[in-house]
Amino acid sequence: MAKIAVGVIGATGMVGQNYLRLLEGHPWFEVTYVGASAGSAGKLYHEAVANRWLMPTPIPEALRNLTVEDANAIANVENKC
Repeated sequence: MAKIAVGVIGATGMVGQNYLRLLEGHPWFEVTYVGASAGSAGKLYHEAVANRWLMPTPIPEALRNLTVEDANAIANVENKC
């Protein structure tokens, strides 16, 4: 069975980080989109949360190199998750 592509808006904040941590390795879902403020947009996820990762586990390897997108450009999300 193919995994369902999902995205997290607010991915660089504490709640978003926790959602991403919980989705790591999930058998049904694969994170394909991370959205945050315009200040984080365009950065790789690990760059956007550098020195701000608040979870007790490391940044999930599958997310480290996802490009953070501007959460305000919600129309761009439609085909990504």
